[in-house]
Amino acid sequence: MRLFTLLICVFAFTALSAQSVSVDADGPVLAYKTETQTTNINASYALTGRERTLLGDLDLSGAWGGPTYNYSATGDDWALLRGGFGGLEFSDELFIGYGGWKSREEHTVDNPTSLSPKFDYKHSGLIIAYSPFAYNAIHPRITTVFGPGRFEILDDSVPGFTGERDDRFLAGQATIGLELNLFQWFRLGIDGGYRFASGIDNELVTADDVSGAIIQAEARFGFSW
Repeated sequence: MRLFTLLICVFAFTALSAQSVSVDADGPVLAYKTETQTTNINASYALTGRERTLLGDLDLSGAWGGPTYNYSATGDDWALLRGGFGGLEFSDELFIGYGGWKSREEHTVDNPTSLSPKFDYKHSGLIIAYSPFAYNAIHPRITTVFGPGRFEILDDSVPGFTGERDDRFLAGQATIGLELNLFQWFRLGIDGGYRFASGIDNELVTADDVSGAIIQAEARFGFSW
């Protein structure tokens, strides 16, 4: 009987002590857990040799490149630009690369007349593309391009013109479309959008003449691992 009474007293004392510690030390216990979690995260970065980055934990997942065929609306015509690109894929959805394109046909200005010039141009730039649901056979793709460009008025289009025949400009391009995963090493992109130009200071050609709607097809060769 005495032993049973002693066990009850010990149990009651232990329960009261636990409640006291839980109430009094709740703040320090939570703080300790938070500090421990932070320490573990920092330790994991140190052990794996990974750095914290502004873009988060993006992993290199592939490399792609290929040709691009781009039809651009300038003036009353549509003209072909052809070029190519290359770059790296991150986390299967984000692509960062560089490309360049050059006109293969003559371009005209808006509201052309018999005295209006014809010109060709080229531009290049940084490519950033996002492909959500890239694991699906057909999925959307959003692409932006930003970089330098240059146009040149064709010599025989404006006889007797003595002004500047070329100029540099900045070009920005935004497209949205579909990407088809035909094979693991080959994708086909079909996009539509608009190209913006700025910084042109010329008597015969303006930024509006270079800007315009675009439709393009792009073959992408590479591999995602």
